[in-house]
Amino acid sequence: MIPNVTRGGRMAGLMNYLVGPGRANEHENQRLIAGDDRVTFAYAPGAELSKYDAFEIAEILDTPRKLHGTEVTKPVYAKDEETAAFLKDENGKKIRTGSKDAHVWHCSLSLAESEGKVSDAQWKSIAESFVEKMAFVDPDGTKSSRWVAVHHGASKNGNDHIHLVVQMVREDGTKAGTHNDFHRAQMACRELENEYSLQSLESSLTQQQGLSGEKPAERARAERENYAVSDRIELSRRMRAALSSSSTADEFMRQLPQMGVQVAPHFAKDSTTRVTGYKVSLGTKTGEDQAVWYAPSKLDRSLGWPSIKARFNGAGVNEAEQFLASRHSSARLQRASGYRAFDLAQSTSAKLNGGQLGPDTLSNIYARLSLEMEGNRPGSLARLSTHMARAGQGMGNRAYAARLSTRFAARNAEQGWMAVLRQANRLSHAMLRGRMAAERPQLTRAAQEVVAMAEKIVRDAEQREPVHTVAQPGARMTKKDRDHGLGR
Repeated sequence: MIPNVTRGGRMAGLMNYLVGPGRANEHENQRLIAGDDRVTFAYAPGAELSKYDAFEIAEILDTPRKLHGTEVTKPVYAKDEETAAFLKDENGKKIRTGSKDAHVWHCSLSLAESEGKVSDAQWKSIAESFVEKMAFVDPDGTKSSRWVAVHHGASKNGNDHIHLVVQMVREDGTKAGTHNDFHRAQMACRELENEYSLQSLESSLTQQQGLSGEKPAERARAERENYAVSDRIELSRRMRAALSSSSTADEFMRQLPQMGVQVAPHFAKDSTTRVTGYKVSLGTKTGEDQAVWYAPSKLDRSLGWPSIKARFNGAGVNEAEQFLASRHSSARLQRASGYRAFDLAQSTSAKLNGGQLGPDTLSNIYARLSLEMEGNRPGSLARLSTHMARAGQGMGNRAYAARLSTRFAARNAEQGWMAVLRQANRLSHAMLRGRMAAERPQLTRAAQEVVAMAEKIVRDAEQREPVHTVAQPGARMTKKDRDHGLGR
């Protein structure tokens, strides 16, 4: 179960949204599931809510704050306009620029699509347990916060979920505790998963940070422009593919622009020469005035600059930073009409043929295979790359897979991308049958399904003519390279 916590200052506005049609008309049968006794006395759980009901419920929730005049705020800190990273002073502390109203605590609890729908009765129990675990409810009542839980059907992605809205001013006028609320919400969900036999969140099974999720607005933008995936997803695919074809940090950085990924430096504070990171963009789309830049570490921590330097053991880092320092980030950045992809690096090929690799490298190889075989319509190979990237978040799994896969080295000297795909599939099967199957069953099942799709690609290709390889670096762009553009 996934919690998503936000805080704001518009109780009526939030309630109005929750009973409304949603951003993509996905809300249906918007109803109250559970809540404070004052709310459930006025509105019976299960009844469909109207806009009028939403404003009335907001008034009930807001009464303690208005009665006591208690203000609840949260600090606002300065951020870098391009990277969204917090700016810090000479002591390394975040720079506070003010504060904003934050008496509304909002959290959605979402289940995986594979779990199907949960009954209103079970959602009611989950919601009541959750607010108790978050210490928003006091047995004596005086230290309790007023709250409600609203259900309005599955999300666009098919995930059943509810929304909890909590008033941060308690009945006695004191403020509810929000310290470390993000972490507390995660811990509460882990406990509820055990109590209600729900699937465990995969990223909680490791100490590594999960991959960046696609935002609804990004998905909607891609659909409007008729792109198969959002920029966030496409950038990750191309960057992982570049890792598979690079031997040094400098080679990786210089390949990215040729692959349609524009790069720009992130300099240390008060410096225009000392590079501390980089950012990436695919450029402007139709009708857009400004390019959207992403911090690679926010896409996938393994793509951040510290991880890139460590991956190549420092090789080519100085040259890469000199190359970055020569670049600049333009607000109006022309989107490339096509992209170039390169052959696997010799070191990557050696690991593949020798079976000396784990899910992290497999993720990069599948991304490169996706560019070769799926072009600008990412499919099963792109999804498999993402699954392997998630598996690579756990260092134990990666080390285990590397040891296990040595038994599955290639037995011949097959050449070409289809041979690469065959060997990658062999190693994936070896890894998915190992410890990962016991420790991360949900991710293993998902990956196994997509490996089966990848194997079908091999079987289908064996009945057709072989897939040709892309040109070596320095060769002229082929028609296939041009067809790999981001056009419709």
